Amino acid sequence: MRWTKVLAFTAAGAFALTACGGNDNDSTGNGSPGNQPTNEFAKVPASAALQPDAKGPAAVPAGAKKGGTLTLNAQSVPENTDPSTQYFQDTAMILRLTTRTLTQYKVQPDGKSVLVPDLATNLGEQSKDGLTWKFTLKKGLKYEDGTPIKASDIEYSVLRSFATEEMPGGPTYQMEYLKGGDTYKGPWKQPNVKFPGIESDDANGVITFHLAKKVQDFPYFASFTMFGGIPKAKDTKTNYQLKWVSTGPYKIQKYVKGSSLTLVKNTNWDAASDPARSQLPDTVQFNFGKDAAATAKAIMASNGPDATSLTYDGVDASVLKDATGAKKNQVASGPSPCVSWTSASLDTQKIPLEVRRAIQVAWPTRALMQATGLSQFDAAPGGSISAPQVPGFQDLKAEGQPVTAVGDPAKAKQMLQKAGKLGFTLSYYYTNDKESTKKAQAIRQPALEKAGFTVKAIGVPGSQLRAKIKDPEAPTNMGNGVGTGWCYDWPAGASIYPAIFSSKLAPNTGVGNVKDPALDKEMADIAALPIEQQGPKWSALDKKIREEIVPAVVMYAGKGSAIFGTKVHNVKIDPNAGVPDLANIWVG
Repeated sequence: MRWTKVLAFTAAGAFALTACGGNDNDSTGNGSPGNQPTNEFAKVPASAALQPDAKGPAAVPAGAKKGGTLTLNAQSVPENTDPSTQYFQDTAMILRLTTRTLTQYKVQPDGKSVLVPDLATNLGEQSKDGLTWKFTLKKGLKYEDGTPIKASDIEYSVLRSFATEEMPGGPTYQMEYLKGGDTYKGPWKQPNVKFPGIESDDANGVITFHLAKKVQDFPYFASFTMFGGIPKAKDTKTNYQLKWVSTGPYKIQKYVKGSSLTLVKNTNWDAASDPARSQLPDTVQFNFGKDAAATAKAIMASNGPDATSLTYDGVDASVLKDATGAKKNQVASGPSPCVSWTSASLDTQKIPLEVRRAIQVAWPTRALMQATGLSQFDAAPGGSISAPQVPGFQDLKAEGQPVTAVGDPAKAKQMLQKAGKLGFTLSYYYTNDKESTKKAQAIRQPALEKAGFTVKAIGVPGSQLRAKIKDPEAPTNMGNGVGTGWCYDWPAGASIYPAIFSSKLAPNTGVGNVKDPALDKEMADIAALPIEQQGPKWSALDKKIREEIVPAVVMYAGKGSAIFGTKVHNVKIDPNAGVPDLANIWVG
């Protein structure tokens, strides 16, 4: 996922996941050594391996009780809850309770996850030429009203995702992957057009996807909510997001957009066919737009209904002492799919390689993290471009990439002198109307100047930053494009490297404006391999990019955290989303 869809980064280094939160508080709040970001993900186990033979029902957590109300209070407000086009972590988390998809992630007791069949009988069947994926639906699947889920309903849901003029901001992989996807405008604008990229056979419960190119990791893509069913007769177009039809363990009782969502049990959900979800609370109540600090304090206190409440806004600085002390058992923390290089994307067309390497050596990562209030619940120092939990991935040490994150200005200055680049001008935008970003700027510029750089920092209001860094004519040479970090859409290298390093990307839409045909070919070759063979290849490529191209200074791997009341149980962070897995939480 692009960070614009899943992260609310500041230009300083602090970030807040729209779904799972982070510490975007202006006070540091974490000065003691015990509260500093840690590197516990250095050897994090791989997550989301394929488990095509998984069967329902999902195992009920030990000691779990049924009944009661689970309340989720969050600062973030869902922007779009339409299953065909939603593209936010928090929204996807919510829709997992209401919307089954062809495939799905199952978070296991050890916190790792696997990709399992959901509506489909397996993880798909690929044709010999690699250009077709076929899925067969399980028997007896029903909507909340008891009507059958049909293959054509899933086709219709995917077709709706092409209605980008009516519903902008959703995923766009289908336009690249599916045959004819580059010209199709969706079923509302082109109701009489037969889209060549999908065939559905309701009689046999089969849906077939015809691809424009090989996509070996298509089963991961099939977990997106657009691959759930939407009956055409029930489609209310842009209003569908206000009352979508359920196929999961819960259905909508009441939704007040921007304020609250009440889910109750869906009696037509079939537990026996669902390997990923349980149906434990009677009611799941979401309340949006809540003050993060007040919510965190109330849940930590766990009085009355707060004891059965949870927040996915992360660990607010106001409760950090409790979260690391007496009430640490009320916090769940784990990997997220995100990696940050905040303000440290380096334009490879404007900054010479030897200078990029010196920037990497001088960069004051840890000081920036401390100044902006990041704690061990927000980030883990990391060196790879990929999040470490991708199956088969190894975080290989890159030559020239600092082991520590403190910055070495003396060494960087020597590197500039040797290259004849002492005084090289670095320019970047930063947000000048927020205390945390001003704190970071007060650290970043002196550190770079001490290393022998000339710094031209351009302060702009936060409301203008995104447009500035994506301007193809931006006068700056750092922090442009995807200038803050990347969150993968699924745990495979094909959803990371081509999306940010392809030579085909328009200026300042990727990372570092890399223009390297050899790299393009290597990425395409790896993506064409069977998915189980890709991990080591992407690992080696990740190392190569960090050594030979240096398009960014990788700062840290993101983390997801949640605070919950004393009567909330089995809270685990989904490592592929950085938010709690709500499918198996119970209260009591």
